[in-house]
Amino acid sequence: MAESPISRLLNNFNQGNGRPPPGSGLQRPSNPLPVGWLGLVVIVALALFVLSNCFYVVQPNEMAGVTRLGVVVTPTPVRPGVHFKLPFIETVDPIQTSISRLSLPDVQVYTADNQLVTLGISLTYQVPPSAVMHLLYDVGKAGNLDINRTIEPIIADRALRVFASHKTINISERRAIIDEQMHVAISKALKRLFGINVIDIQIRSIAYTHAFDRAVEEAVEAKASAVKEQNLVQEKQFMAEQVVATADGAAKARIAQAKGEAEATVLRATAKAQSIVIVAKARALSIAQVGKAAGDNPAIIPYAVATHWNGKLPTTTVGGGSGSNLFRVLLPAAGLPAAK
Repeated sequence: MAESPISRLLNNFNQGNGRPPPGSGLQRPSNPLPVGWLGLVVIVALALFVLSNCFYVVQPNEMAGVTRLGVVVTPTPVRPGVHFKLPFIETVDPIQTSISRLSLPDVQVYTADNQLVTLGISLTYQVPPSAVMHLLYDVGKAGNLDINRTIEPIIADRALRVFASHKTINISERRAIIDEQMHVAISKALKRLFGINVIDIQIRSIAYTHAFDRAVEEAVEAKASAVKEQNLVQEKQFMAEQVVATADGAAKARIAQAKGEAEATVLRATAKAQSIVIVAKARALSIAQVGKAAGDNPAIIPYAVATHWNGKLPTTTVGGGSGSNLFRVLLPAAGLPAAK
């Protein structure tokens, strides 16, 4: 067999003179390495490279699938830990199974009244073990990179369907209802198509068109103006009612005062009349008692006359007796007042 150039070069380095052939431009190293050791280093390095390609690590938040020359060789997902594979001919495809968050680009939808609304939507989801193999090899590209791009159109489509049943003016007040409807619709779709578990859906923002915002502002201003006018009307009505109430109160007060004065007059007149009646009854009773006393005691009249006599003799006497009898009927003299 003909000697190769490399073999001749190595042989020249190992010759007794220790010098390379003239004109080769090579110098013999001071400590030449034997050919056996060099081969051993190459073999060890190659072995380490092969061994490093025989093992792989699945992280705690991942699962994986293994393919051999394009054929899936793992019927179930490979769980976290260190695993063995055939070097160079087997490929490991990991997929994240921990909770993930997807923020979609702006999604434009139309409402029931044909108004354009721009949504900012975020999705929190998790890939269960039962969906790992399906997502790795039945959906998009192998691995975890293509999942988000695959589910984004589904989310946008379900959001469009939900908002198409609501009018734009009612979106704010029905926000909780819309959130629930989107959660149900998207969860069902992603579970049915990909086996993904939807944990939560957030509508980060809702942006309306400039024309709609302006229309809302004008409506709010008009409503505020109407409320202001209504408040003025109510204020004037309240003031009028206050005036009426004040006048009515004053009239009732005057009526009550007049009624009180009339009742007081009636009471005074009644009291006076009753007083007169009582006095008259008392006088009549007194006269009756005096008359009865006079009938029972005939001498009381002369006695009363005597007690009221002023000491002057009357100028005229009536009767057949002497005028000096003081107990006869006396007639007062002319010009003198009668005794009381």
